[in-house]
Order: sequence, then structure tokens, then C-alpha cells
Amino acid sequence: MTTTDKRVLRTQQALTQALEDLAVHHDYQDITVTNLTKAAGINRKTFYLHYNSIDELVNQLADQVTQQLAAIIHQHAIKTVYHHPGLLLDDFVDFAEAHSAAVKRLLFSDDYSRFANRIERQLTQVLADAIQDSYSLSRQDALIAAHFLIHNTLSLFSYFSTQAAGGKIDRDVFKRYVERLNLTGVSTFFN
Repeated sequence: MTTTDKRVLRTQQALTQALEDLAVHHDYQDITVTNLTKAAGINRKTFYLHYNSIDELVNQLADQVTQQLAAIIHQHAIKTVYHHPGLLLDDFVDFAEAHSAAVKRLLFSDDYSRFANRIERQLTQVLADAIQDSYSLSRQDALIAAHFLIHNTLSLFSYFSTQAAGGKIDRDVFKRYVERLNLTGVSTFFN
């Protein structure tokens, strides 16, 4: 449910920020409503006015991340991206670098894998729709290609992020690997 009530929005933003702050240093199972509400500066009753559980709050954050990544996918037609794959990859790396360590943890930590899987499933649907807008593929082929592309890109980003000196990945190396792996794999669908 979308609201325009500024108090509700402030409370939800405070809880989301508190979750992001706690997620950087805490495993998911260690985050409690008590430490979440304390970090947000609200009481437990207020939390339960907005959410039934921490899972619901994390799902909302996962959906926000999905929407932001979906916006990146929608910036260019997939035919254009296929011929210039760096377009999306640069935007994806910019997104990942601009966001907090919590969002990266949500995407790449084993402890938050349930939420990463949610993001991946939703992005697969978004990308499959975009693929079908550019190519005459069956839904099954579009979903398989989309899953392949999303999964490989996230997996390679996770790998390069953990290998990165100083926390910043070598964008060009990452892009070369993603392009090589992804374009080879999907070329049989798109050609």
C-alpha cells in the first residue's frame, strides 16, 4: 500500500535505514524488532503498526532494490544492450557502488539469500518481458535467457566484489567476463 502521509513515510524510511545500518554488521537472524526500533528511534508498537514482521520490512527493501534495478533494465531496448552490453553493466555497477553495504549484503550474503532470491526472481520476470519486447521468443525461452543473464551477472558481481581491493571492483574486468559469459550463452537464443 502506497501512502503520502509524511509521518508514515518518515517512519518507514527510519525503519528501512535502521535495517540497512544493522544489516551491515549483523546476520539476518540476529536482527530483532527491539534493536531495529531502537536504531530507528521508534517504539515497538509503532513498528507493528507498519509491519507484521522483520521479514515484511526486508521484503519491502528487496522490492525497492528490485524496482531500482528494473529501472536500469528499462533504460535501453534489449537489442541495443545485446550489441552494447556495457550499457546495463555500467549502470548496474554504478547502482551497486552508490548504495550502502547493506544493499550489497542483501544481494550477495548467504545470510540474506532468501531475499536475494526474491530480487533475482522478480528481475528475471522484468528482463524476460524486456527480451520479449525486443525478440520474438517464447515465454519459456525469454525466462531461461533472463534467468541466465541475471544469475550470471549477480554471481560474477559477487565474485568480483569479494576479490576487490579496497572494495571497488575493476569495472572493465567485470564487464569483460560478464559480456563473454553472457553473450556466448544467449547468442543461440537471440541470433
